[in-house]
Amino acid sequence: MKYFKFVVLSLLMTSFLSGCERNNGDFTGTYCLNMNNMEMEIVQKGDLVTFTVQNDILQNGTGSVFGDTLVLTATVSGSEIFTSDLVFTKDRKNFSGPFKITNNSNEIMLEGVLLGYKGECKKYDITANGIPKFVETDFTQLSKIEKISKFRSGFGHSFTDGKETCRSMKHYYDPYPKFRKNNSVEIYSPVNGTIISVANDGHGASIGLTNKEIQIRPDNQPAFIFVLYHCDLSSASVAAGKKVSAGDLIGYARLYYDDLSQYATSFDIAVWVSTPSGIQLISYFETMKDALFNDYISRGVTSRQDFIISREARDADPLQCNGETFLTTGNIENYVTLH
Repeated sequence: MKYFKFVVLSLLMTSFLSGCERNNGDFTGTYCLNMNNMEMEIVQKGDLVTFTVQNDILQNGTGSVFGDTLVLTATVSGSEIFTSDLVFTKDRKNFSGPFKITNNSNEIMLEGVLLGYKGECKKYDITANGIPKFVETDFTQLSKIEKISKFRSGFGHSFTDGKETCRSMKHYYDPYPKFRKNNSVEIYSPVNGTIISVANDGHGASIGLTNKEIQIRPDNQPAFIFVLYHCDLSSASVAAGKKVSAGDLIGYARLYYDDLSQYATSFDIAVWVSTPSGIQLISYFETMKDALFNDYISRGVTSRQDFIISREARDADPLQCNGETFLTTGNIENYVTLH
């Protein structure tokens, strides 16, 4: 009988220890995030975790385990702080939770909901296959736009993908002066897809449905993410997880900031693609089908390259930055003025 009890106790202890080991490793793995198709690597040891986000956007991330929840914190590009409480499903295959990024003065620079699933993000090899042209619908009314900044320009603020530095790798759209007011310039979904993120944008207050950053993942090219900035949402139905069709109204460009008593001259769009070598920013114009780009040709443009400063040309005419702030604007023209 004593031997039987010993065997049973040994089996129970082995089961218990194995269970602890499994629980301690529950969160460890690669997760695809709804933000720019970035991947998060989590390593759990006991009740503590460490994590990194692709391209070292979040550095030295740490966290604690509380049941199905991870409480995370990390440094973002210098001095800003990222915090999030992520609630995982029991099988650890999916999570969701609020996040925010604050500066040294504890002011919120960006906030929203972080979603993710276990596994790598969908990838597309643009080096081997080139950039597919699949966008048929513009994200705004071109007739209201006077000029557009070039990819890798020195306008706005530095915005890069970690592969390049000190340049703006997105496009600013400047409406004609008569349209530079709120509820005047429409913003549409450029693709059939899913809204994967709606976050408060970083310039000016983001109260209620105003001044949001929206990310949309196309159905037919899930490795790509379209990011629409400074948008006043058309309704509360514009939310993470919602399906959209190309041409659906997302909202209107925020062109006056009440809290800053300031007019804006532009709103912007960026395109990320997850590649085998990491996430990368590309020009919105590189994704347009010819029929759509013809609308720009009718406004006096001759080529897609009119909107793109090559990496070689930018490197030969480098800009100077202090963090994300441009100290110089370079010798290359930063804008294309439409006719």
